Amino acid sequence: MTVLYKPRDAGLRIPMPGRQGDWPADGHPVNFASPYEARLVRDGDLVKVKTKPAPKNPAGETGGSK
Repeated sequence: MTVLYKPRDAGLRIPMPGRQGDWPADGHPVNFASPYEARLVRDGDLVKVKTKPAPKNPAGETGGSK
């Protein structure tokens, strides 16, 4: 599963490398090989997107083929 990072505050504009616009508010993966992106995480400007676990089916069915 890919971990997404978003700006720590709503409205915080963080430029993406390569003039790709601003970091998406709903999250984007971080390339930790990039010193710029790694520093954004280390400094706290980017934070992990909290995801809710998928709901479990109480019947125990997986929805796969039979």
